[in-house]
Amino acid sequence: MINKSTLKSVFLLTAVAVTLSACGFHLRGSIPLPEGIKNMFVQAPQGSFKDQLEDVINNGGGEVQDSRGASDVVLVIKEARSDRRVGTLDQRGKVDSYDVIFTVSYVLNDKEGKELRDATITETRRYNFNPEQVIESESEEADLIEDMEQDVALRIVRQLSTVTDLDYAPGG
Repeated sequence: MINKSTLKSVFLLTAVAVTLSACGFHLRGSIPLPEGIKNMFVQAPQGSFKDQLEDVINNGGGEVQDSRGASDVVLVIKEARSDRRVGTLDQRGKVDSYDVIFTVSYVLNDKEGKELRDATITETRRYNFNPEQVIESESEEADLIEDMEQDVALRIVRQLSTVTDLDYAPGG
């Protein structure tokens, strides 16, 4: 026999799940891609950003292919770089914080090479710098870059999820 408390809990959880799915909520990293671009080849330098991007694409229901010929679209990462510049100075003119900037330029092409999307995305984070704790500051910078790579990958896939100018017919 199910008691009233358990029944209420099940009903409440069901209502929350239905509400979240109806409003378009998706878990971080799970952005659904349009049918015509799910089958994608990613041309990017090997590294953590490419890995993050491919994970986000796969989480969105896409399938990253090993070759251009096996894909419907090609995502070309033209540039992916991080830079650091002085953020603030203290009253003695010494560096007090740094800004870390991660920039990615990409283009999405269809099978025939027609450009569907060309964009540049930039993320910036600031961290405090203490010359007495250089190792900790370097570690914080590396963590920020990793976080920015994830955010930029999500933003790219979010932008790709809005591609509507692709001629796509099921089966071809």
